[in-house]
Amino acid sequence: MRTALIGAGQIARQHLGCLRNLQGVEVAAVCDLAPSVAECAAERYGIPSWFTDHRRMLSEVRPEVVHITTPPTSHHRLAMDALDAGAHVIVEKPATATFEELEALVRRAGEKGRVLIEDYNYLFNRAPREILRRIESGEFGEVTHVEVLICLDILGPSGFADPNSPHPCLTLSGGPIADFLPHLASLAHLFVGPHRRAHSVWTKRSPSVLPYDEFRAVVDAERGTATLGFSANSQPDGFWLRVYGKRMQATANLFETRLTFDRLRPGPKPLRPLLNGLEESRIIRRAAIGGLLGKFRGGPGAYEGLFELLARTYRSLGDGSALPVAQHQIVEINRLVDALKPERQQA
Repeated sequence: MRTALIGAGQIARQHLGCLRNLQGVEVAAVCDLAPSVAECAAERYGIPSWFTDHRRMLSEVRPEVVHITTPPTSHHRLAMDALDAGAHVIVEKPATATFEELEALVRRAGEKGRVLIEDYNYLFNRAPREILRRIESGEFGEVTHVEVLICLDILGPSGFADPNSPHPCLTLSGGPIADFLPHLASLAHLFVGPHRRAHSVWTKRSPSVLPYDEFRAVVDAERGTATLGFSANSQPDGFWLRVYGKRMQATANLFETRLTFDRLRPGPKPLRPLLNGLEESRIIRRAAIGGLLGKFRGGPGAYEGLFELLARTYRSLGDGSALPVAQHQIVEINRLVDALKPERQQA
């Protein structure tokens, strides 16, 4: 299956690193507006051709799949061009700057008989998959609530707040935090389904070029409730997922490999916290050591879910099986993202 990539920046390295390890996938071309960046990526990953004009690439290479890893405001135009060229599209989050643009892409994909996939890589990390496995087996019990919170320092020059080099995400509604909303919304959707009502609060606590640096939301969904958050001020960095069920509770840090469960246990009730705590301490020690060793060994690290998502997507495209993320799920997740935006709260 011939594939190509548009936008050879940092996240593109993760896509290309995965693609070169997938059997039956040929990365035929890479495109970037900067010739040096495109040529460097082609040389580093053994890609036979590079371009600075995506339309020329689509015309000459005619890829079956196109990965779009450019800044978010360019996604709609590039994805439309790729769909019109007859390619399936895998696009980085957020897929578009507005919900209306997302709906237009989904319609065009349907008209062309093509697939549109937005990168919800954290859905395919081991921790969410293990929690989902226990839910499906009945061991976890019915989910009642989910909490998703990202604590990430994006205020410094190495983040999104360099005044001398404005980040493309500053133009999004909500600023750079909007770049993370698909992660929060997709995890909420995974465990409690499509939302019915949502209310969010956007604030700014530290002086910077960012319009907001704190975000909190409460969501009422079809199968439960959710609280979502992003903090640029809380440290240390962490991506916390907590899922509450009628028989079990799960806590994971998706920036690491940590996943712990609190469960109902047989025996005297006063001993349950002790037994759960002993199990939790063992898992945390193992995760800390494993995380350190993983940094020395290399590999996908926190992007393990991207590798899994891409492998499943290409397998589905090849054999016609169900896609790992259905088109209606993309619409439902983006509808929640749209409901969480600052202007929706002021309407």
